[in-house]
Amino acid sequence: MESAQRIEAVARAVESRDPVTGEAWRTFTAATPEVVRHVVILARAAQREWAGRPLGERRGVMERFRRLLVEKRGAVIELIQRETGKPRVEALVEVLAVLNFAAFYGKVARRVLKMHSYRAGTVAMIRKTVRVTRDPYGVIGLITPWNYPFLMPAGIAIPALLAGNAVLLKPSEFTPSASLLLGELLREAGLPEGVLTVLPGDGTTGAALTAEKLDKVFFIGSEATGRKIALSCAERMTPCVLELGGSDPAIVLEDADLDVAALGIAWGRFFNAGQTCVAPKRVFVVEKVYDAFVKKLAERVSRLRAGTGEVDSGPMIRASQAGVLREQYDDAMERGASVGARAPVNAAENPCVFAPTVLLNAPPEARALREETFGPLLPVVRVRDEQEAIARANDSRYGLSASVWSRDIVRAEAVGRKLECGSVMINDCVFAAGMADVPYGGVKASGMGRSHGVAGLLEGVQEKTYVIDPWAGWRQAYWYSYGPKISAGLENYLKFEHGRGIFARLVAGTRAVFALYFGRD
Repeated sequence: MESAQRIEAVARAVESRDPVTGEAWRTFTAATPEVVRHVVILARAAQREWAGRPLGERRGVMERFRRLLVEKRGAVIELIQRETGKPRVEALVEVLAVLNFAAFYGKVARRVLKMHSYRAGTVAMIRKTVRVTRDPYGVIGLITPWNYPFLMPAGIAIPALLAGNAVLLKPSEFTPSASLLLGELLREAGLPEGVLTVLPGDGTTGAALTAEKLDKVFFIGSEATGRKIALSCAERMTPCVLELGGSDPAIVLEDADLDVAALGIAWGRFFNAGQTCVAPKRVFVVEKVYDAFVKKLAERVSRLRAGTGEVDSGPMIRASQAGVLREQYDDAMERGASVGARAPVNAAENPCVFAPTVLLNAPPEARALREETFGPLLPVVRVRDEQEAIARANDSRYGLSASVWSRDIVRAEAVGRKLECGSVMINDCVFAAGMADVPYGGVKASGMGRSHGVAGLLEGVQEKTYVIDPWAGWRQAYWYSYGPKISAGLENYLKFEHGRGIFARLVAGTRAVFALYFGRD
């Protein structure tokens, strides 16, 4: 370990910067490729010992972690606030979601991870018993973003660890402190050294991690980086799960409760300063209720408290991120869009603050409708009817999530089935991504694979199948030697399994048994 520490001493620095004050309040040393390589070796050894422990012991660690998090939630909330600038309520929601994840996976792990046995399903194979085990992959690489710096690492790490994997976590260079605190709490709960290692660093550290011989990679982040990671994994035939963001549509039908829809969409779009992958980012409103909806939405947005301190919508993570959003806003305005509403802010001089803004009349080619807008900017579009809303919603390279707003649940579900996305919420938005028992992931350029729910637990295991024939001294009917008798026997077996008429099938089955077992040398 001395050599690793020596390498770290000359490595790059990574700053944790408070978005409210701009202060760089904590500095970390970025893990170099040499350090990453060394940690992978240590993780592989630690994983073998961890996977060898009974599942009950691993569940015990997660239960102690949950209790510790309840006790120390105040410190965790303060750290999340310091590192992201989000309001206390939103930091508390993050902690609550992690507690739910720990509780959910503790309950379902035994049922999902246990060995499954069953008798083979065809008559020809009835002698055989099939057993399927779900074994850990081994060492998993996890790269997470900054918008939910405690929830996102925990939501993937908890099921991966319960399944018996070791996890190497590379958090965003903007928010390493939350991941480091997650690791400290897990170790305090009894997680062995080396089973979860946090690697502070920037893109170079992430690239070094995915270049190592890992057993699986999980990545949450931009589409461009996700494509690079997918290529890196493909070179090594390493399976990966990618969540690459989205441009989620919200469809407001003419029978929606407009007060509920306006409040829900305003909350979903501007929660976490709009820095949420599954936020409603394009709103398509049927023209019959468009004017009324826009009026109600504008009233809601104008009452938001934005800026810093005790607010509804806080600062974005960095001035550079707010700058990208301003470029998308300027592009829409240059193309003829107008402002439908803008929240007042209490910190206009803070470059990380972008006032929650509603855009109207943005043309289809506007960047705010074609790209992912990762901040508090919301275009609202008038459409003729439900069919146009669906077509416009699907006119995107992304497909993460969507929401449909209607009093008619059957109709809303029918609309949802036509949307090209990984999940649909009806009369709500966003929160499906934070529900422990709900599979989460997208289609198209929004990524592949799933996290959360039972599906997320299964992403951390490989199924291994055992097909057992206990009749060790009884030859199989389909073995050598080939000839007319085996052909006739198989033809009769086919008629028995798939033919018509009970009597004809019974005759064929009798002939098959005789030909295959008693009519051959």
